[in-house]
Amino acid sequence: MTNSETVQSLVESAKIYQMVTERLDLIDNPSKEELNFESELMELILEFYSGDESDLPLDKLQKFSMLQVMYYLQASHKLYISKTLPEIEQSMAHIQRKYYDTPQILDALVLFFNHYKTHFLEHIRMEERDFFPYLKKLHHAYTGDMSPEEVKDLLNNTSIAQFIDDHDAVEDELRHVSTIIHNYSEYEAIPLPFKVFLNQVELFEMDLRKHAIIEDHVLVPMARKIEKELHERF
Repeated sequence: MTNSETVQSLVESAKIYQMVTERLDLIDNPSKEELNFESELMELILEFYSGDESDLPLDKLQKFSMLQVMYYLQASHKLYISKTLPEIEQSMAHIQRKYYDTPQILDALVLFFNHYKTHFLEHIRMEERDFFPYLKKLHHAYTGDMSPEEVKDLLNNTSIAQFIDDHDAVEDELRHVSTIIHNYSEYEAIPLPFKVFLNQVELFEMDLRKHAIIEDHVLVPMARKIEKELHERF
């Protein structure tokens, strides 16, 4: 590995470390002190984010509760809204100010990203409004904090399958940004501001892919297991 490749690798590792650990301050739950899970969970998440997508430490993540995994994903949502999206939009605004004489690519990027942001925020709102509250109710049902009648009503009217049917891969759309920029720069070097913007978007896309894998392969199976046990119990 060359020196430049080593530096690039260290920079990417630092970005991933910051990206994951920033969520610690955003985890919001009433029993944070009792859970005491953040450090170990973040270590596993970092291991996963730094490796291949097939390297999900599924067996290790099973030791955490459904709510603990959910709190991490909720913190991710907060990070996306409060920092990730605003930073990407700031880079786009810089490009608009500096490259105002190239309206074709700017129009394509602005149009795409505004459309994507609307879709993405609706995706988050759905999970925060419907999916995560259902998981909390499942937890209360499982721990005996709901009456048998309330549990039966919950299971008869909602299921994890409903949310899976409405779940879409919001990360896949971001690849279109790379296509727009590379098509524009097909015969010339990509200007630095566009490289910065592209790097931010690609890091966001990677983050969202990992986020979706944790949700689909850790959180959802946990919820299915609890649903199954509750159906058998009631």
